[in-house]
Amino acid sequence: MRRTPLYLAIAFASFGAVPAIAAAQSGQPAATDENNATELESVVVTGSRIPRATIEGPAPVTVITADDIRAKGLATAYDVVRSLTQSTGSVQTQQFQGFTPGAQQVDLRGLGPSYTLVLLNGRRMADFPLAYNGQSNFTDIANIPVSMIERIEVLTGSASAVYGSDAVSGVINFILKKKADGSTLNYRIGDTSDGGGFSQRLQMTTGGSIGRLDTLFGVEFYKQDPIFQYQRSFQDSLNDDPSLNGRAAVPSRVFLRWNPATLRYIDPGQATCDALSHLDRGTLDYSFRPNRGYYCGSTEALYGTVQNERENGVGYAALTYHLTDDTRLYLDYQAAHTRAKFGGGPNFWGYTGSGDNAFINADTGTFEAWQRIFTPEEVGGLDAVLDYNRDTTRSLTTGIEGQLGAWHYDAGYSHSSFTMVQAHRAILSAEADRFFLGESEGVDEETGYDIFRPDVSRLYRPLTVAEYNSISRFTPIRGRTRAESFNLTVDNGELFSLPAGDVGIAAVAEYGTQSYSMQIDPDVLNNRYFSWTGTGGAGSRSHYAVGAELRVPILSTLSLTPAARYDSYRFAGHSTGKATQSLGLEWRPLDSLLVRGSAATSFRAPDLHYVFAGPSGAYYTLTDYYLCRSRQPDVPYSDCDFDSVSVKGTRSGNRQLDDETGKSFTYGFVWSPLPEFDLSLDYYDIRLDNAITDRSLDEILSKEADCRLGRTEGGTVVDINSPTCQQVLALVNRNPADALINPGQIAGADTYPINAASLRNAGIDATVNYRLETARLGDFRFRFNYTGVLKYTYQQFPGDDEINVRDDRGNNNLRSKVSGSVAWTLGPVTTTVFGQRYGSLPTRDQSGRYGPTMTYNLSADYRINDRARIGLAINNVRNTPPHRDNTNSTYPYYDQFQFDPIGRQYFLEFAYRFGGSAER
Repeated sequence: MRRTPLYLAIAFASFGAVPAIAAAQSGQPAATDENNATELESVVVTGSRIPRATIEGPAPVTVITADDIRAKGLATAYDVVRSLTQSTGSVQTQQFQGFTPGAQQVDLRGLGPSYTLVLLNGRRMADFPLAYNGQSNFTDIANIPVSMIERIEVLTGSASAVYGSDAVSGVINFILKKKADGSTLNYRIGDTSDGGGFSQRLQMTTGGSIGRLDTLFGVEFYKQDPIFQYQRSFQDSLNDDPSLNGRAAVPSRVFLRWNPATLRYIDPGQATCDALSHLDRGTLDYSFRPNRGYYCGSTEALYGTVQNERENGVGYAALTYHLTDDTRLYLDYQAAHTRAKFGGGPNFWGYTGSGDNAFINADTGTFEAWQRIFTPEEVGGLDAVLDYNRDTTRSLTTGIEGQLGAWHYDAGYSHSSFTMVQAHRAILSAEADRFFLGESEGVDEETGYDIFRPDVSRLYRPLTVAEYNSISRFTPIRGRTRAESFNLTVDNGELFSLPAGDVGIAAVAEYGTQSYSMQIDPDVLNNRYFSWTGTGGAGSRSHYAVGAELRVPILSTLSLTPAARYDSYRFAGHSTGKATQSLGLEWRPLDSLLVRGSAATSFRAPDLHYVFAGPSGAYYTLTDYYLCRSRQPDVPYSDCDFDSVSVKGTRSGNRQLDDETGKSFTYGFVWSPLPEFDLSLDYYDIRLDNAITDRSLDEILSKEADCRLGRTEGGTVVDINSPTCQQVLALVNRNPADALINPGQIAGADTYPINAASLRNAGIDATVNYRLETARLGDFRFRFNYTGVLKYTYQQFPGDDEINVRDDRGNNNLRSKVSGSVAWTLGPVTTTVFGQRYGSLPTRDQSGRYGPTMTYNLSADYRINDRARIGLAINNVRNTPPHRDNTNSTYPYYDQFQFDPIGRQYFLEFAYRFGGSAER
């Protein structure tokens, strides 16, 4: 085996030889003398299947070790991934109570969670049962036990030629510990400065070797309290709105009665609201909205969670039996059960017998509409406001690995499943209508509206818990996903020799199946619940793939890594196949310099929910182009009365979807002029064609206006009888033109996923590492990471204008992200300062940008003796709140897809090792 170049060689005293890339990417020291250089054993890392001593290869790979995670104060697998500068995309955090609350996603390069392949011990995981944003499947990393992680390998850039579908923007491989030396007990306690979020984590591992059997058994228990919106001072009131400029906020309309024909509120009177003032934690009062009137409301009724309540238990076992010195049987098993509670705030009700919530009051002879927001005092406390998830995940990998002559082989089977029940307490429309309005006295023949003779006092009387329970119930969603595969890999690092060295090869064959099922309450689809929608679906697919990868030394300083793979999927009665290729280059003109590059094709098969999704609904804020152009043709859309209208959209899957295809390029270098210093700089360029996207409702409404008016805004004639127009008109539902209320306005619109979009994302990644050793002051390690997005464009349909997503003022992805750390070790003490800088984001009014934002974590680790260690971590040391946008008048007044409001956190950790060899 050839000796590894000095600038890559690294050995850990307690673990022996590890991938050399850990030295370049984690800030570990390089060897200071050639005599101390360590020959690295052959290993397989995420970037390649070929065993190679010199790991730093043609594509950038980042390795994050367990020590890195602890030093940076990162509490969860999600925290680790979000700390990567390549994680520039916006994701649905815990505070976003949308389609997948409780789940945690990965989004490299801002392309979306479904474009990053997530592996556990090198194997695919079952998807989260619910669809991200109600659209696509993704991998949830919330149940990966961070205390059992040995390292995380991150490959950025397309890797379809090695790993197949989904590896478009990169691969993240979570590698858990495989072997234990004795038993370890680890206990961590955490809390926040501003209230809520208290947490505890207990982790225990044990194992060792019994003859030919190596074992590791581990369990982790985790408990976390919720944090509610009102527990953070910068978002505990609607008066925190930074755009108010000294004006008072309009309170939430907790008890409201109005005339929908005139939009005027019906005054309940001061005394009525005073009698309700004990509600909403004593904040409800007699409120006024300009141009509308009086009602009973509160500016403090904010009970949504910004951090979930969570209880989690994980068990993990790794067994390895050495049949011979060259052959081993292995089995890894993980099971996790989680209970999470979360909520977006209290439920509310309005009459559902008409599209505009209006009815005719027989006593007044006028149109009326009523609204109630239910307070914690009525529903049984804050806990009763919350929804819940209960999920169970299981993962099994077993196989045999060994050596046959010069060939290494690994034949394995893996199975992964995810089952869950999610429940939301929803208002039963018919029961609530009857409770507040009584029985209908019939239908007005002229208008078609229901007639009621309601008791107004019923609206303004607090409910008892029993009454609330009588008009509401939990609506379950039951989901299950499964993934299983059979894999065979063979490799030979010395297939044959060339003058410049040995040619290596790796080959893979895979067969697998996937399935998912989302079963929602049938009453959701039947619209029995007030303002509550859902999506269901079920389907499966099978998959096979074959591929090979070579490493060919052309010169002593130049090598190529070509790879090719063919994947085939069968689903919904048809099959699709795609070949992908990649070529990597490594040139070492100097021992201290690596120049590298890669080019690859990629593909992504349409995921199951895109194909098999059942009808689902969601509410969108859109522009009604038809009414704006026909009724207010001289008014800009932003000032039109029909701008920002709420539209209920319905979406279904598309079984005719095709593969997404793409290309990826990387160019860069790694330079280590000194053993203590290294620098890497890489350019990446990802291009995706035929991308799956939902047909835009905005585009549908724009074309609908063209069709109804017979011309485009530019004056081009449009035929309303054309197939395109007939299709668009069938997707938009409107109220009758002669309706007394909201005539001609949109009642609903339909959409579906299509292959159409093209996008391109390009930028640079940079890393600098430096180590300074002193005789008296200890050792210092400096690390700097930078990712800058240079180009991000999107085109929905061929021929459309290309949208500059990078600079678009509706884009929530970061244009740049920086992280850096300084670690100081003196004797038994190691301290680390880790900082992150988030680049600017667009203002809500799209007038400019605001930012950047910086946060810092501080950790200190003290090794008491060879077996005991204690650590303290303070995250967000300065208690920096989310960067608020002064033009954002939408609660919570900051970008909740990039920032969290948790604030300063404290973690105290104690670890002790029993038996085995002492830690060094």
